[in-house]
Amino acid sequence: MRGLEQRLWRLLMQPAVASAGRVHLLDLGMMRECLGPNWPDLRWRVFSAADALIERSLTRNDIRFRTSSDDYIIVFASLERHAAALVCARIAQELLQLFLGDDRTADIRVSTAVGVVDGHIQFDHAFAKALLADALPQAERRTGGGPVLSTSGTAIGGAVDGSTAMSGALSHADEATGKAQVALRQLRLSPDDAGQFGIRYRPVWDIGQMVISTYMGTPVRIFPDGSFLEGAAALTSVTDAMEILRLDAEALVGSVEILNGLFRSKSRLLMSVPVCFETLAARRTRQPFLEICQSIPDYLRRFLIFELLRFPPGVPTGRLNELLHEVRPYCRWSFMQVDFKPQSFSGIAGTGLSGVTMTMPADRSAEARLMEEMNSIVLSAERAGLMICVTGLSTTSMVVAARAAGVRLVAGNRIGPPRDRPRAMNRFDWPDLYREEDEG
Repeated sequence: MRGLEQRLWRLLMQPAVASAGRVHLLDLGMMRECLGPNWPDLRWRVFSAADALIERSLTRNDIRFRTSSDDYIIVFASLERHAAALVCARIAQELLQLFLGDDRTADIRVSTAVGVVDGHIQFDHAFAKALLADALPQAERRTGGGPVLSTSGTAIGGAVDGSTAMSGALSHADEATGKAQVALRQLRLSPDDAGQFGIRYRPVWDIGQMVISTYMGTPVRIFPDGSFLEGAAALTSVTDAMEILRLDAEALVGSVEILNGLFRSKSRLLMSVPVCFETLAARRTRQPFLEICQSIPDYLRRFLIFELLRFPPGVPTGRLNELLHEVRPYCRWSFMQVDFKPQSFSGIAGTGLSGVTMTMPADRSAEARLMEEMNSIVLSAERAGLMICVTGLSTTSMVVAARAAGVRLVAGNRIGPPRDRPRAMNRFDWPDLYREEDEG
């Protein structure tokens, strides 16, 4: 740690880096004041959530560091000053929403290094909310109404022919002279090459009832060769809250329409629908989502399950309970996706959460260790009064181990592949499991 501090300090003291506006300080002082006497208990949860949010927003060449005063220094390798400040503002906004909800009295100061004088870094100061509020007008003035820079520093928009293209000056400039040296080609790709987002449905086996009773709607990102990413992994490239809201809304509407069609044909089935933390955390995204929920007929709500995705670690019990309270009237159960590892669930017990979902790592060589960990996880969930659903099961032996550990709901390729549309509820028992394996 000491070596890292020394390396960072040498980096921070380079005038070229500081004057480029690539060094930023996130001041958590006002957040500490708002949390008041709760700060000591929440301190490490705040840091855990902040680390996760920052890590999700940085590239591998960026550097972050928490200071002795519990603030964060972030050094961006390539973003220009305005884009880097917006990234910091978005991180601050999500952190505030997580721990303080929509409390408009709280803010986080974002300080941008503008130079070094007498060995000390000089900062310009602004508040996150002011940066975000001013972002769109400034972007429009800079681009003259053209593509607007996102907080990742890339251009939002495409070429006339429908392909995606990098906008702006595509030249490499010498830092010392600022003169353009090399003109670079523009990259033009079909939107399909970046992957198409959608939703697929995985069958979930209720081992106790011996029936495929639920289909789990999961986000997918499908690539041109037919391969795809699934679940939260499919959404890692999506950082804009409004885009996440759009994907959540499409998943909800499409799933409820399918559920209604099954209901009309007298087929009964539980449907799990994904909803991301970003959609529920802020009022501007939560309200449109809840308006769709309010339009769901009462007779369908008892067949609906909400699967909470991308919730940062360390969500305070009160905050989680507040968000669950918003969706509870529109569903039968609510599950939260968590990492597959031994952990305590006491922090989320009593919040109204029905259960947790975790995906078992695809590592056949570590099956013995994973079985032991699953036993510990199930015991912890039972103590917290939570159901548990384990997905990613690809072998019969792991399904048997899950049943032995006390897992009631399981999913994965061993149970059935993801489908474009769910099927009606059907009987499925142990002979069917082994028969499916023999046929495969």
